[in-house]
Amino acid sequence: MQKLICKNCEHSELLTEINGSNTTKILIVPEYEIRKKDGLHIYPLYCLKCRHITKWSSDPNNYSGKAINGIEYYKTFKITKKYKEMFSPIENSLGGRGYTLREQKNILFCGQF
Repeated sequence: MQKLICKNCEHSELLTEINGSNTTKILIVPEYEIRKKDGLHIYPLYCLKCRHITKWSSDPNNYSGKAINGIEYYKTFKITKKYKEMFSPIENSLGGRGYTLREQKNILFCGQF
């Protein structure tokens, strides 16, 4: 099973658990950037634990020589307004996925349980 890792705090989760689990602390969106030189799709990962974005792409055959378990990671940075808006609908749906109101507040405002 592939895992995604927040490269800021090293929290990891199975790809199958992300966005579908009621305990997930990593969110992803189907929006991506296309790297001009080779057409690579680079996705953002949002860590609810540390409030950082990590950019990543799938590289199952490790063509880059930099992949970790089939995933290549790029830059990591604190969430920006652009990414807050991008992840807001998913973050706002946490209550519908089993989070209690208290857990939601902790994740949304404190970034931890």
